Amino acid sequence: MDIDKKTIAGAAAAVAVGVAGAVAYTALKGGAAKKERPPQGQGKRRGEAPPAPTGPVNLNHATPHDLMSLKHIGKARAKRILHARPFKSVDDLVNRGLVPAEVLAPVRDRLTI
Repeated sequence: MDIDKKTIAGAAAAVAVGVAGAVAYTALKGGAAKKERPPQGQGKRRGEAPPAPTGPVNLNHATPHDLMSLKHIGKARAKRILHARPFKSVDDLVNRGLVPAEVLAPVRDRLTI
């Protein structure tokens, strides 16, 4: 079976027209420009953090997000604090080398055991 250049060119042209037609149809229909999502409930949105705690943060029961709501407590420090539980006092953070005294001083009033 011999395939000549005209047959290959014709097939390529047909495919190109088909693709261009599908793209044009999708654009006219609005499928590519506008993606509709089904309505969702009033749950949390993806990437949205839960609200920060309003009262004191209990070191022995706090979530990582609760700890990260404190100034200068990031993901790494929060993780170290969680793994070092339980605590007997707020000063255990400094005594165990988890948080420097300079970081603990401004947030000490927001922490409890």
